[in-house]
Amino acid sequence: MDKTALDNLVIRHCSEGELTQVMALEAAVLSQLERPDLLRQNTKEMWASCLRPPHVSIGAWNGADLVALAVLYIPEEGDGESLAPLLHTIDIKGHRCANFKICLVHPDWRGHHLQVLLGNRLATEAKARGYDLLCATASPYNAASIKSLLRLGYHVDHKLEKYGFERMVFFYVN
Repeated sequence: MDKTALDNLVIRHCSEGELTQVMALEAAVLSQLERPDLLRQNTKEMWASCLRPPHVSIGAWNGADLVALAVLYIPEEGDGESLAPLLHTIDIKGHRCANFKICLVHPDWRGHHLQVLLGNRLATEAKARGYDLLCATASPYNAASIKSLLRLGYHVDHKLEKYGFERMVFFYVN
């Protein structure tokens, strides 16, 4: 892939009407993973939720093809999705917290720093909406995601069992 292809990408918000493209992207990503435990597959209902406010989903589009997607998940009281209460090294009192829930990059588009590009866009969106503490998880064996989170300025908090697998918890003060 050449630089022209990257220059032609359109970065924009995604909506529930694009659920089919999102699920196809997730399927393409999962089909190429050597270790399926590196990524938790989301349900159709969870994806539909992520594509509706208050959550923010930003996609990278090459024409009609969704080649990358990142989600800022705004946990609601009692939904059990908030990662902030799991943090050990930062006091969350006084912070408004959200999750950098997931970033998918189509296998053909890996290596172009799309996770960092979309992660930066989500941080900007979060800040504009008043969220100053972002949390994320990654498998300790997913070097690409860990590297991207560190490039985005996230800090490692600790390891835990989540989603049925060992995960590392990260935070970013925005």
